[in-house]
This record gives sequence, structure tokens and C-alpha cells, in this order.
Amino acid sequence: MPLAPAEIADGPMLIGFTFNAILLGVMLTQAYIYFTSFKKDKIWIKLYVALLMVLDVFNTAAIAVFIYQALILNFGNLANLDFVSPIIITEPAITGFIVSAVQCFYAWRIYVLTKSYTFPILIILNGITGLVASLVTAARLGKTPRFSDIVNDKPSITVWLVSEVLGDILITIVLVTYLTGFKRSDMLIDKIIRITIQTGMLTATFATIDLITFLADPTGLHLLFNFALAKLYSNTLMSTLNSREIWMSDSPGVSSRSTIGGGGLRTQDEVVSMSAYKSSAPKPSEVIDFNKRTEVFVSVERDANGRVRDGSRVDLEAGRHPYGDVKGSYP
Repeated sequence: MPLAPAEIADGPMLIGFTFNAILLGVMLTQAYIYFTSFKKDKIWIKLYVALLMVLDVFNTAAIAVFIYQALILNFGNLANLDFVSPIIITEPAITGFIVSAVQCFYAWRIYVLTKSYTFPILIILNGITGLVASLVTAARLGKTPRFSDIVNDKPSITVWLVSEVLGDILITIVLVTYLTGFKRSDMLIDKIIRITIQTGMLTATFATIDLITFLADPTGLHLLFNFALAKLYSNTLMSTLNSREIWMSDSPGVSSRSTIGGGGLRTQDEVVSMSAYKSSAPKPSEVIDFNKRTEVFVSVERDANGRVRDGSRVDLEAGRHPYGDVKGSYP
């Protein structure tokens, strides 16, 4: 039995739009946290975040307009349910740009960490490939009058989704492998792994599911996952930027907040070196001897009830820390 037009695309689109709108709210919240918490970041990174935010808002608005046109304005018009609206053509183009931009950001981050061009270049080339494939998909979608015909045009969408999966997996592997090689990083490794795997692997998983459903299912079921991809990548980036304050502040020898400068990732207060950290330990002469009878001189006076209020000496019992409970009599 042939599928109804709404089953081919509009149903998955409606569900995908719901996830898209929810993730947009998360993205805007994270953007607000970023702009209020990292005011000293370089202007280019702020513009980068602002651009992603604008694209995300436009992406959600475009899908909302399409859904409204298909399900409200053309209610009861079955032929229109399979119609490709010009505004929906922007979805693959914007998603491809956001994915490519986020992957290029991680490529820059990997270069800052490794000082090697090999993996960053591979990631950037992969991101550019995905961007070109997404633009080709948008162009071909504009020439396709019906959604039911899109399933016969697999190459560009397949290349687009495969590049997303490969890029995310490569980013995650490189970051985790590199960061586990240093003792200072090992102190942070649990948090770093939690950040990199939960972000890179999350988007890779969604892109993989999107790819599999596109190749295996003749309907538009993959749109359920595809419509959420742009927001997942944006939230991945924002989570990485905003989490700097959390994992930096909880780590020994690291300042509470970091900023991204023009030449690399820097902290507002530089990382404390091990020598400086060791030099802050008390010297042998400064170590408190708890077996020594300690005396503390305090200034007291007698109040109206006869309690001591004049200068006096408090003699602590042997074995008591000078900041512990004060015992003894006032003369």
C-alpha cells in the first residue's frame, strides 16, 4: 500500500521540528551564559557564537514556516503535503554550514593542543566536504518538486552525512588520545573525556542514525534526526565553551576561568607550575608542633558583671591547636 503524503515527510518533519525548537531554547540559554560569563574572550569568538545563534534561530523559523504552510494553510490539500517549499531548501544549507563551522573550531582547538597540522587539516577538509555536499543537496532539493523523489537522490546526502560522522569520530579520538598523555591532563581526564565523548559521540551517533535511516527507509524518517543536527552541533560547541569555567575551577593548579585569545586557548590566570605549587607548601620551620605547649596572648576586658575585660594571657593545654577550643583560667 502506498504511503500517504504526510507519512513521507511531514510527520517526521513535525517531530524533528519539535526537537529542533527545544534544542534552540537550550542553545539560547547557553549563549546567554557564555556572553555573561566570558566577557574577556576575543571579539572573533563572540562573533562566531553570535553567528551560530542567528543561523539557529533562522533555521528553526524556516522549518516552522514550512510546517505551518503544509499543515495549517494547506490543511486538507493532500497534494501539497508532498510539495517541496522553497523555504525548506535552506535547512540542509544552514545545517551543513553549522556542522562545518563547529568541526573547524575543533580543528583549531586540536592544533592549539598538538601544534600539528595533520589532524586539523584532515578535519577541515572533511568539514568542507560536508559543507559542499550539503549545498549540493540544497540545490538538488530546489529542483525536486516532491519529497517522495528525494529518496532516489542519495549520493549528495550520503556524502554529507558520512563526512559528519567521520569528522566527529576523528575529533573525539584525537582529543582523548592527546589529552591522556600528560600528567596535568590526567588530573582532568575524567572531566575532559566526559566533555569530548558526550559531545562528539553524541553528534556522531545522531548523524549515523540519520544516515542509516536515510539509506534504509524509503520515507522521510531520517528528517526526524536531521532536523535536530544543527542544534546538536551548536549546543556541543556552547557546552565546550561554557564548561571551561567548571573543569578549570575544579582542577589543582588551574585558574577558575579561561579565555580564548587570538593565538590559542589561554587562562586569565596562567596555570600554576608545579614548582610554584610546591613552593607554597609550609617550610619545616613553619610546621606547627602539636606536642609543644602553646601560649596565645589576647586582649580582654571585664564587663559589668565582672567577667574578664582587661589584657590577659590564655594558656592553652598541651597538645591543643592554637585555633582550637581555648581552655584555661583568666587571672
